[in-house]
Amino acid sequence: MSDTLMERNLLEVFGQLDSARRADAIAEIYAADCTFFEAGERIVGQEALNARIERILQEAPGFVFRATGPAEMNHDLGRLQWRLGPAGAPPVVTGMDVAIVEHGRIRALYTFLDKPLGD
Repeated sequence: MSDTLMERNLLEVFGQLDSARRADAIAEIYAADCTFFEAGERIVGQEALNARIERILQEAPGFVFRATGPAEMNHDLGRLQWRLGPAGAPPVVTGMDVAIVEHGRIRALYTFLDKPLGD
C-alpha cells in the first residue's frame, strides 16, 4: 500500500541514522533513477539521495522525524506532513513530502518546508 510507503520513507529512510541500513531501505522504496527535489536542489539516484540524507541528519544531531498525521494517496501521488526536532521537544522544522509513485516505488519526492512559526 502506497500510504505505508510514505510512512516507511519518513522513518526508514529519512529517520535512519545508519547509512547502510538507509541504503537498503532506499533500494526497496525508491526507483533506481529516483529524483529528490528540495528548494534549490535536485538530487538524482539512490546513492546521491543517501548522501543527501546523511548530510541532513548530520546537520541535526539528535533530531527525529515524526509524521503529523497519516499519509494520504491520490492515485499515483502521495503526501505526508512531518516535523523534525529533538526527541520529546517541540519541532524545529515542519514540512510535507509529496511523492510520485510508480510500480510501488517512489519515482520522485518533493519536500516542502513550512515557514518558521516566528515569521
